[in-house]
Amino acid sequence: MEDTAETIQTPMRMEDTALRRKIREYARQQRKELRTNSMDALRFCLGQIQDEIRELECLDVKDVRGLASRIKRRKHADAADMYRLSHAFLQGNANIIVFAGVQGATQVIVKELTGGHVQRQIEAAECLCNLSLGKPYVCEKITNLAGSYLVTYLTSQEPRLKRSCLWTLANILASCRKSAKMLLQMQLATKLWKLYTATDAPDYQEDAGICLYLIAMHAPSEVTTEDRRYIAEHLQEKQPTEPGADYFMYIVFQLDIVGLDSDLICASHYQHFFHFFTANVELDYNTPNGKLRILYGVHVLANIFATSCPALDALHLDAANFAYALNKLFGFKNESLTLELLRLLANLMHLQLVDNEQLLEQVRIYDCPVRA
Repeated sequence: MEDTAETIQTPMRMEDTALRRKIREYARQQRKELRTNSMDALRFCLGQIQDEIRELECLDVKDVRGLASRIKRRKHADAADMYRLSHAFLQGNANIIVFAGVQGATQVIVKELTGGHVQRQIEAAECLCNLSLGKPYVCEKITNLAGSYLVTYLTSQEPRLKRSCLWTLANILASCRKSAKMLLQMQLATKLWKLYTATDAPDYQEDAGICLYLIAMHAPSEVTTEDRRYIAEHLQEKQPTEPGADYFMYIVFQLDIVGLDSDLICASHYQHFFHFFTANVELDYNTPNGKLRILYGVHVLANIFATSCPALDALHLDAANFAYALNKLFGFKNESLTLELLRLLANLMHLQLVDNEQLLEQVRIYDCPVRA
């Protein structure tokens, strides 16, 4: 892999803020739905709901400790308990610390997650999702107790359960490398890639992409050979216009997919990378997502051309189209990007896949600000 300061610094922690904002917004929506459904149930005499669930409460550490002790004593958490705890965890890390410190309380939530009642599973998953916003040791505890279930439920047919498990896994992957290592031993990367490329379920592609992005950022060396081979064999299933495509080139680069056995990466894979690269050049490099896609697209192509793999002989490169793509990127006049583009160009010219003289005549390198 190429190793530059730009490479290390580029992955802006977009997941830390964006993901947690999504979780909080999702939690607000669920609270609104719960209040509406509860009022409807009362209206039709289909059930009852405690007064404290009708309105949002400000739950402090004393309340959380009391709730944790109660569910531990009863060895059961009902919908009201998990609703209140979910809301409490969103209010601050102090509430999470107190709950995690009550021995046996987390196990009760996990018991509800692993039970046979689907609605309870959903409520428990949402509760654990908010609990996973805590410190790394909290995430490690959740992983030890419920990690295998979180991974298994990624194939669930229940949308809310699947979504909550994805977000819980994302929180864990962002916070605790030890937990990431445990989860990756459960073929997590393969399951995520299937969701990332599932055209029949596009609603999960973005969240699966975030999880894969976090794995690539924090624990790329922990991805198993089997998972990396699976990703390599199914690279072409991800298209540049699909949700989560922003992370594709970064994932490929960080997991060193290009460096796998040559029998896995063939000419059609290289053509797909080139297709992705040319699609990315229409983006704005000065935006976080544009920079992520463009810079790592350049890194991946540069590495491909550096391999001198025989399969590259079958790669169809149009010199005019490639010159157009390079000129679009040189046009940003970014010094770091320009240096990476020159490395890519040098690797390509060494392979002589195109008419080098014709290419150089069309590429406007002289317009770019590279210091001597």
